[in-house]
Amino acid sequence: MGYHKGDMFEELINRSNIVYKRKEIALVQKVSTPMKPIRRGKEIVSAYYEEKSTLDYIGLYKGVPIAFDAKETKEENRFPLGNIQPHQIEFMENWYKHGGISFLLVNFTKLDEIYRLDWLTLSWYWKQYQENKGKRGFASIGFNEFQCNCKRLKSRDGIMLDYLEGIESEKTKNNR
Repeated sequence: MGYHKGDMFEELINRSNIVYKRKEIALVQKVSTPMKPIRRGKEIVSAYYEEKSTLDYIGLYKGVPIAFDAKETKEENRFPLGNIQPHQIEFMENWYKHGGISFLLVNFTKLDEIYRLDWLTLSWYWKQYQENKGKRGFASIGFNEFQCNCKRLKSRDGIMLDYLEGIESEKTKNNR
């Protein structure tokens, strides 16, 4: 079985989650999407998703629930909003309304840079995207936005991808 495009990125997150748990910083787990196997006799020949998934990861950090998804783009200057499913936006919005922190981890593969995109920023862009469908310039978030207003993620203190660094400031910002 071959790797799909996000496997290396998810492995980086999974290894970071192991360290977060070991250091008692956070407990974050990968969410599996239920699949229904299709059988031909005793052999499984295929499978399909039984339901839409929520986000890739759910956990708890310093008593606050967190939920996030890992996204990748080969684009160098933008992140296409079409990479996000409407049911994921709905989940993130509800998560936020109930006091949780939700975000995306966005990997710009060609640039080898990973950013944390918080819910409030994402929701603003998503709203513009929905209101201006078909109009040029509204279907993505420019890389400049990531550089100026998102947390660029790095390795720190033995954590391969420290995506929780600085999240306390987002928690404060979200509670305003």
